[in-house]
Amino acid sequence: MRSPAIAKPAVFILAAIAAGCLAASAVAQPASHEGEIPQSLSVEHQDTLDQLANLGQRHGPVGAEARKALELFKRHLARENAFILPPLTLLPYLADGKVTPDMKWAIAMADRVKAEREQIFQEHTQITDAMNALAAAARQAHDAEALAFARSAVTDSLNDSEIAEPLAIVIGDYVKLKLQTGQ
Repeated sequence: MRSPAIAKPAVFILAAIAAGCLAASAVAQPASHEGEIPQSLSVEHQDTLDQLANLGQRHGPVGAEARKALELFKRHLARENAFILPPLTLLPYLADGKVTPDMKWAIAMADRVKAEREQIFQEHTQITDAMNALAAAARQAHDAEALAFARSAVTDSLNDSEIAEPLAIVIGDYVKLKLQTGQ
């Protein structure tokens, strides 16, 4: 059996090797692809759908409101995954000053976000309305979990409107400018 003093250097060596391999693979990978979305948002979306599905299994008004909201969220997340969120995968590259012609796809997506801003806004309004209905049902049922979820979902929707959607547009415009000027 090894003593803890001997095992620690071995752990640090393994960690350093793993970190080096991760860094090398990150450098070797091309810029994000058109259909990808940031992994953190993918996990968040799945968590939202799972929570709504679980709430939807409840009897009474909380379950009914959650089931209605689930369909609304599915439609909106499909739109986000199609063209709003993929440009965000380019942020690490742009932060490093890297703009390449293979990023051109983000321009078309940003243009689509611009063109569909009113529809996207309406979806966020519907999400807020649905979460208000879920919150009201949750308060009536004294369901703290459903109420907390409804509040969190409204915050996420607001984050999309205030940050993710404008950022997708800025990314597309930035990529377009850099490709036009050859910088």
